[in-house]
Amino acid sequence: MDETKTGLIQQPEQQNPQKDFFVRNYVELLVEVILLIFFVNTFLLQTYVIPSQSMENSMLIGDHLVVDKVRYSRYIGSIDRFFLPQVNIKRGMLVTFSGPSEINRHRSAKNLVKRVIALPGDTIKIINNRVFINGKPVDEPYACFKGIGGIANFPPNPPDFWHREFPRKYRNAVVDTPIGKAFLVPEGHYFCMGDNRNYSFDSRGWGPLPENYIIGRPWRIYWSYASSRSDYLTSGVIDKIKDFFRTIANFFTRTRWERTFKKY
Repeated sequence: MDETKTGLIQQPEQQNPQKDFFVRNYVELLVEVILLIFFVNTFLLQTYVIPSQSMENSMLIGDHLVVDKVRYSRYIGSIDRFFLPQVNIKRGMLVTFSGPSEINRHRSAKNLVKRVIALPGDTIKIINNRVFINGKPVDEPYACFKGIGGIANFPPNPPDFWHREFPRKYRNAVVDTPIGKAFLVPEGHYFCMGDNRNYSFDSRGWGPLPENYIIGRPWRIYWSYASSRSDYLTSGVIDKIKDFFRTIANFFTRTRWERTFKKY
């Protein structure tokens, strides 16, 4: 029997080149976007949310920040520095950093924001919450003392009364000065504190910050959402889903519009 007459021979399925072209371009675009986001997040910018009141009143719980990872970077070459200007870290600057192990054992946040108070080679002494750098009092208009607690005097007196988290390797970095015993910040380290001195767990508790822990500087707030500390303590998937829908429902009423795009 002639199969061509009975129609039993199946015709080859026709491919749609236009459809294939669209799919291929869509996949390529998706891959490029993912690579771009990875590159920006790894080398240029990073996002971070303030989870506690340790930086009040400069930063509030729920402030979502864009962190500039280039400004303080020590790992780019001289040619790159022409296009990506650098600055030296100075007293009073804000830094974002990866929390030392002394912090991460007890805190949920892996990255933190604090203010640089003393530089490598500086001596720092705190008397009744008054900061002295190299023997001279420092004007700190950003400092506040909300809540109860904090470390009002540093280094501790008597000298063996260190905070339990303070690394032993730094406990001997105490020198005599005209105003008494002071802490000498080691080379390659910074003494950092939160603006809300009564609430902040900082270099007074976990020691000077190693330079290589620093990620970058807070640049701008891209969104500020009125929150509480408990909003950032949820860990279960169900809780996170509830928080997501709660945020959507209260987006307009709890967004602090006046803080949006604030620059540091």
